[in-house]
Amino acid sequence: MLSPTAIADFLACQHLTALDRAEAAEQIKRPYFADPGLDLLIRLGQAHEQAYLNKLTEQGLAIVEIPTDGSRRDAARRTIEAIRGGAEVIYQATFLDDPGYGQWYGRADFLIRVDKPSELGAFSYEVVETKLAKSTKARAIIQLCFYSDLLSRIQGVVPDYMHVVLGGGAKPEKFFVQRYLAFFRKIQSDFVAAELAQRKTYPEPVEHCHICDWSTVCDAQWRQDDHLSLVANIARNQRQALIAYGTETVAGLARLSVPPEPKIEGIKDQAFANIHQQARLQVQGREERRNIYELLVPPEPEKGLCSLPTPSPGDIFLDFEGDQFTFEGGLEYLFGVLTIANDNGELVYEPIWAMKPQEEKRAFERFIKAVLERRRLYPDMHIYHYGAYEETAIKRMAGQHSTCVDEVDELLRGEVLVDMFRAVRQGLRASVESYSLKKLEPVYEYTRDVNLPDANLALWTFQTVLAFGHGEENLDDIKSAIEGYNRDDCVSALRLRDWLERLRTELEHQVGAPLARPEPKDDELSENLTEYLQRVRAVEERLTAGLPEEKDTWTESQKATGLLADLLEWHRREDKSKYWEYFTRCDYSDEEFITDRATLGGLVYTGEVEPVKKSKVHRYRFPFQDTTIERALGLRDPKTKKPTGDLHAIEYEALTIDLKRGPSLADAPHPTALVPYDIINAKAMRESLLQLGGWVADHGIEGDGIYAAARDLLLLRAPRLKHGGLPDFEHLPSLEAAKQIALVLDRTVLPIQGPPGSGKTFTGAHMIVELIKKGKKVGVTAVSHKVISNLLKWTCKAAAEQRLKLKILQRCDGDDACGHDFVKIAKNNAVVDHALANNEAQIVAGTVWLWSRPELAGSVDVLFVDEAGQMSLANVLAASPATNSIVLLGDPQQLDQPQRGVHPEGAEASALSHLLNGHKTITPDRGLFLAESWRLHPDICAFTSDVFYESRLTSRPENANQRLDVAGPIAGTGLRIVPVEHEANQSDSPEEVEKVAELVELLLRDNARWVDKESKVRRITLNDILIVAPYNAQVSLLLRSLPRGSRVGTVDKFQGQEAPVVIYSMATSTPQDAPRGMEFLYSGNRLNVATSRAQCVTILVASPALFDVQCKTPRQMELANAFCRYLEMAGVI
Repeated sequence: MLSPTAIADFLACQHLTALDRAEAAEQIKRPYFADPGLDLLIRLGQAHEQAYLNKLTEQGLAIVEIPTDGSRRDAARRTIEAIRGGAEVIYQATFLDDPGYGQWYGRADFLIRVDKPSELGAFSYEVVETKLAKSTKARAIIQLCFYSDLLSRIQGVVPDYMHVVLGGGAKPEKFFVQRYLAFFRKIQSDFVAAELAQRKTYPEPVEHCHICDWSTVCDAQWRQDDHLSLVANIARNQRQALIAYGTETVAGLARLSVPPEPKIEGIKDQAFANIHQQARLQVQGREERRNIYELLVPPEPEKGLCSLPTPSPGDIFLDFEGDQFTFEGGLEYLFGVLTIANDNGELVYEPIWAMKPQEEKRAFERFIKAVLERRRLYPDMHIYHYGAYEETAIKRMAGQHSTCVDEVDELLRGEVLVDMFRAVRQGLRASVESYSLKKLEPVYEYTRDVNLPDANLALWTFQTVLAFGHGEENLDDIKSAIEGYNRDDCVSALRLRDWLERLRTELEHQVGAPLARPEPKDDELSENLTEYLQRVRAVEERLTAGLPEEKDTWTESQKATGLLADLLEWHRREDKSKYWEYFTRCDYSDEEFITDRATLGGLVYTGEVEPVKKSKVHRYRFPFQDTTIERALGLRDPKTKKPTGDLHAIEYEALTIDLKRGPSLADAPHPTALVPYDIINAKAMRESLLQLGGWVADHGIEGDGIYAAARDLLLLRAPRLKHGGLPDFEHLPSLEAAKQIALVLDRTVLPIQGPPGSGKTFTGAHMIVELIKKGKKVGVTAVSHKVISNLLKWTCKAAAEQRLKLKILQRCDGDDACGHDFVKIAKNNAVVDHALANNEAQIVAGTVWLWSRPELAGSVDVLFVDEAGQMSLANVLAASPATNSIVLLGDPQQLDQPQRGVHPEGAEASALSHLLNGHKTITPDRGLFLAESWRLHPDICAFTSDVFYESRLTSRPENANQRLDVAGPIAGTGLRIVPVEHEANQSDSPEEVEKVAELVELLLRDNARWVDKESKVRRITLNDILIVAPYNAQVSLLLRSLPRGSRVGTVDKFQGQEAPVVIYSMATSTPQDAPRGMEFLYSGNRLNVATSRAQCVTILVASPALFDVQCKTPRQMELANAFCRYLEMAGVI
């Protein structure tokens, strides 16, 4: 009997499925663990389900209940009868399917009838499950997909949605079935294949191990085998590389020479030295049956043990207990604070509890207030913690709750937080299998008061009630146990600090010299900033006065007002996050500069290249690494924290970077690493938002008055037109509709979503020309000068075709300008102000920094925001006073906005994403959706439309003429996939490079031809092939192996471009190897952009293991679904 639970278990761990199968065959026995919370969960679940059933009954719906006391086959038959009979609600719907290899069985809580036609008639059904949890888990999605898939076979149509009625008063959630179904089919198919093959599996450490019944069995297996996963800090890809090398045990790793001969592919020299020394010490420790440590020498200034500040009587030892899944963004439910009483030296422990987000905000504010008060008493005090968790949580809470941001900044700039894990990692090595606090405690001889198994049981029970309970349970005993456990953590942190201080003295004896302490850091806010913050706080308080604490009860007006309050400090939160990242990176080790793709490490100066005006260009070479340093707005030397010069050029093929340095940097030392410095003064935007906030606080978010477009945007209002609404233009072609709507905008916002190849920029350009012909003034802005210049280029072209000469002023430097004869450059703001005041320009273009200035208030009739899916809502609002109406051009389904900060819910959105309001496409009453692609062949468009655009995008009829005439499986049209087996690759794959080179060679053969949409035939050239990769490291390898002139780059480089053929090389071996996690590698936006550059054929070159994704959340499943759908639709080469 096969069930959705079995599929979910298989998704978590394939070895778990094998062990369950062995248990079912009575070959092994499952370990038993007492679960005192299970009965409570069952009772709560039954009550929750009954409550929803009662609610449906009270609504007067006719409910057919399927008996559960008979046979499964009879229940399944009755379910089909009820479905065909059109019952309004079917309770306990039973599904049974027998495909021949086993019997699928499941029972859905509810089926709800909806008005969607099917083979049943004018109706069909959707699945509803009741879940106690306050948020939907991946297992629930597997279950819903299972039922929805079987339901679709009965009614002949896939349900649009599937629903979860959550517990604890949380809002019900609905999920678009097609966003998950391809992933489900892939997992189900893999599960069936595994069941039929019954291949032998080995326990690979995964996240599920922490909650698995079989964890002790697998742990015993690893110890028996001396498995490499027992080496502290070893990565999965390093283990794979060692196994391929022939080394499969900890002892074997410890015996290898340094450096190994021959060299181990996939492990850099320093990384190998680290894991080898760790294995050696662990083997020595277990052979001698004692705990061993070694101090790392020579010590580096402000790193390792040299990073420890002088102990103070005011020091705090901090530990949080949190749950990352129950509430959106997570919840720190216990703040544990330990101090030392000055009068008697006793330890003082204070616990602060929070059971929901609103309580967390109050607890956080109380904690920060207590820290600042203690700091006034003890200016030299520090907060000690172990690991990045506490600091990350503090930043999250400040951003998510929009509170204490500047107080937290004061603590971070003053380096008050001391991460002892970093001191341990940089300062010593120990014979432990993990550097977690609890594993390290035996080394510094700390014994806990609370038994860990008892504490873990209390933690599990508490988190269960937190996730599933109703808030009425008596948790006093459980809380007491958790407080004891948390106090032990805090005391352990204190004992660790004392031990590290003793080691510091030991290190001084070893090196024969005193070790310097970190220099005190300046953390004072400027007087001007303090005055500004007081103004912000006053406006925030006026905006939020009277808003109910429970956001779920807010009206639309209250939501918009609260969102505006959260946006007032958007730029400050962004800058703070950038500052915090910058200072963290400045403390990196040499190895970390190379492994973090935001930085560039291992620089070696090679000499001066050429003079450029008064500057000199200096060249540096760097070792092979994945980096995005070219995206940095500014560069700094982490040693001096000073500018290094401007990025002049970077060559990924030659592995060189050129920096242009002016006279002021003539004597500056040459850097050995570069860190990004992306902070730009956003005063104009902040002040503009503050003025908007002040007006709304005085006059309200609705009604007449100024800021109408901004308020419409916040309120998610449909475009306000002078004559009717958007439906009045539905009969027109999209371009004609857009041109006519542009002329009747009435102090409002018009979103235009343009999928790949739909002519978004073309449409915007013609709208601008139409407005100019009617005597209107137009503004243009975007996230970069490059994007602005592109829209201006198309506008000039559209005007020239109509024999119209334009007067355009572009605020930028000459290098970034459009370059058309119609366009003049303004090198300062005064030129723009004068031109607008004296009607000397019809179109003015510039970034948000220009438009947010008060001098431009009301200066244009319509402001066009290009790539509005990449521009923050905050920046569009900041620019809005400059115009009467706003046109947002863009597509949130392509590249999204880059942002660093943690923001309150809703404040993180781009302007266009905000208006889409959770949908993938703009609804017809809210804006224009350009529904025809002029680029994509129907075979590619079908994938793009179904996965990214809710099946609304179609291909122009003439695109069907496009095809490749070439020998082999590439010929024709549509999607292709080239599976390439490889292991242990993270951001580069030589195996895939070799395959890409073969594909390019095949396409460039004499007989390969490209047939365009007009049926014109020509030979394929190198310019007809785009080669895309997620990482610059892979780009570097591709450039070295492909013919010179190949179009190779990362996804963002090719947005807006097209070619007959696109080859997308994924580079990473497995999901676990992805260096930036699923959100980057599996990004739907990136997959959309990469695959939709192709006019005719898209070829995905990837490791087959990338499609075997252990998703833990609905979000991860949605990401993986797009790739699984590609796999279903693609032909295999």
